[in-house]
Amino acid sequence: MKKLIIFDKSPRHFFVFLISLIFLSLVSETRAQSGPASVIPDFTFSKFNDQSFSRKDLVSGKKLVILFFDVSCDHCQNELKAISARIDDFKKAEFYLVSMDNVASIQAFMKKFAPKMNGRLNVTLLRDVNRQFIVRFRPIQFPATYVYDSKKRLVKYFGQNSKVADIITAVNK
Repeated sequence: MKKLIIFDKSPRHFFVFLISLIFLSLVSETRAQSGPASVIPDFTFSKFNDQSFSRKDLVSGKKLVILFFDVSCDHCQNELKAISARIDDFKKAEFYLVSMDNVASIQAFMKKFAPKMNGRLNVTLLRDVNRQFIVRFRPIQFPATYVYDSKKRLVKYFGQNSKVADIITAVNK
């Protein structure tokens, strides 16, 4: 009867085995981190007055809609226009609109595409000046809309061409 030998006792085989194990561990870790963030990660964004805004500043006890957009993105323009038109259907949610664009561009965008969201108490405009959003939230497309529950766990992720009715359903579940 022959024995199954995974590696003999030579240093070379042990080293190859160890490297393979480390590689598989890294691949597994990378796969676990792919896709949209399942829990709101730590972050530091900026309000328009350059004041810091972090995870601890999020409203508690409500659904959180975090929407990452670019002012020049057609899909972003269409989605925010549609959400703005139905903003009254989002009474159970706090909105955090995050962009890497400058303040003037974001303000012009909001005025043109999301006028009903401007100045609302449940809408916070934020700038990602440190370019953290993509690495930490891992969006798949623009716009990237995340609905998180009151415990900051992902309920649903929406990419481009999402239907506002589906976002409303996710928020009001």
